[in-house]
Amino acid sequence: MEGYKMKKMLKVVSIVLCAAMLLMTGCSGNSGTAPASNAAPAADAAPAASGDAPAAEAITLKVGHIYSATHNEALWLEELGKRLEEASGGRLKLSIFGGGQLGTEREMAEQILLGTLDMGVSGGSTWANALNAPSLSALELPFLYKDIDGQKKVMDEVVLDFAEPVMVESGVRPLFCFSASIRGALTTTKPIKSLADISGIKMRVPENNVYVQTWTLLGANATALSWSEAYTSLSQSVVDGVEADPSTLVDANLQEVGKYYSQTNHMGTIHIVGINEAKWQSIPADLQEIFIKTTQEVSSLQVEDRKVTDQAAMDKMAEAGVEIVDVSVEEYNKMAAAVQPLYDEFDAEYGVGDVISKIRELGTAA
Repeated sequence: MEGYKMKKMLKVVSIVLCAAMLLMTGCSGNSGTAPASNAAPAADAAPAASGDAPAAEAITLKVGHIYSATHNEALWLEELGKRLEEASGGRLKLSIFGGGQLGTEREMAEQILLGTLDMGVSGGSTWANALNAPSLSALELPFLYKDIDGQKKVMDEVVLDFAEPVMVESGVRPLFCFSASIRGALTTTKPIKSLADISGIKMRVPENNVYVQTWTLLGANATALSWSEAYTSLSQSVVDGVEADPSTLVDANLQEVGKYYSQTNHMGTIHIVGINEAKWQSIPADLQEIFIKTTQEVSSLQVEDRKVTDQAAMDKMAEAGVEIVDVSVEEYNKMAAAVQPLYDEFDAEYGVGDVISKIRELGTAA
């Protein structure tokens, strides 16, 4: 009897053990292999590769500029953002604030220096003022560039090599360039066909010493005003003329109030896109490579597009009744000779005579 009871008890124990084994097998999931004995609890397991790891996090750079949404450089910054995001698989993005939302051009350059803004677009003279590096203004001396093709040569061979050591020392790295075209003069009182025609004209110029000196040496009454005041000052005859490139003039609708656009080609502006140096150093090396390659592509495309944009702007001015005025080579050379003191001054103060000579050689070559 007792043997029978023992057998029955063993049978019950066997059934219980089998049930327990089946339950354990069910909890182990669909895997056919048992978990390692030293496996961590599920809550402590490493996260799946879902983009949360630092190396895969998207880097979004805050970019500021002063242009309207339809301006050439604004459009190419947007294109740069798209290309960077695509080339990096979504790891690099630009967050762009245009139209001066973040301040004036100089204010944004200063924000980049402080690190409150990552990137921005400015000419050499603006960077010079913001970074207290006056030699950078040499890039915007008058009569250095005959046309946009000449500008492109200088962009490729001079600008970054010249600007990088100066800017990086101040805390901003120059990344690439845009052509801001070649400037002419939109006037209301008379066309400018010769150096003599400039005498006494009240010309609105940027709030920058190089521009003031240039127009003063040419014989004008240079009036430094912010760009936001250009339309009002010309329409109300506070000034007789506004100097800028065709695209920028039309972007501000100045063809509505101007009568003559004289192709003085007195100043070519190359815009440098700069980034806060500490921010740049925080970007992984592989993304830096993607950034450099992509910006080089976009820079070249922008230069070619700028020619098309400027011609379209000239056509729009003509359609609005603005007379397009050519300046002869002889008169152009007279104007260039009149500003020679500026070259001499920059060489004496900053020792940039060789750089100026190289820029002029490349920028004015046939």
